[in-house]
Amino acid sequence: MTNNDESSTNIEIEFTDDWEGGFEYAREKLGVAVWKLATGVDGIKSRLADAYIELVILQESDFPSHLVDDWKQIKADLTSGKMQYRTVVKNGEIAKEPVGLLYSTLRYMRKEKAKEIARRICSLKAEVELYLEGN
Repeated sequence: MTNNDESSTNIEIEFTDDWEGGFEYAREKLGVAVWKLATGVDGIKSRLADAYIELVILQESDFPSHLVDDWKQIKADLTSGKMQYRTVVKNGEIAKEPVGLLYSTLRYMRKEKAKEIARRICSLKAEVELYLEGN
């Protein structure tokens, strides 16, 4: 069946730096991440992993342009380690399985570095809040 109806409309959406939809989403995800950092019962690295899982979905376009570099640095600091593998048994066979860059990085990260990244996540949330309040 072919639709020859000429009344259909094409809609074009242009996203600019002042579009707040993505920024609101970043604020929401950063809020959850900060909550996990503040209320988690495990050590700082575990809380940082929980927080990052909330943030991993965010894209550069979710941040005001002046905060993109801060976001990219946090993301890089949490995923810059060398991939680690664990030995597992699958179907009676021994295999090596990657544990992921986040956990590979956190495994060898010093606690002070983890705390510093957690502080930067909190600061990034505050900066996004200030930006949204000012616009």
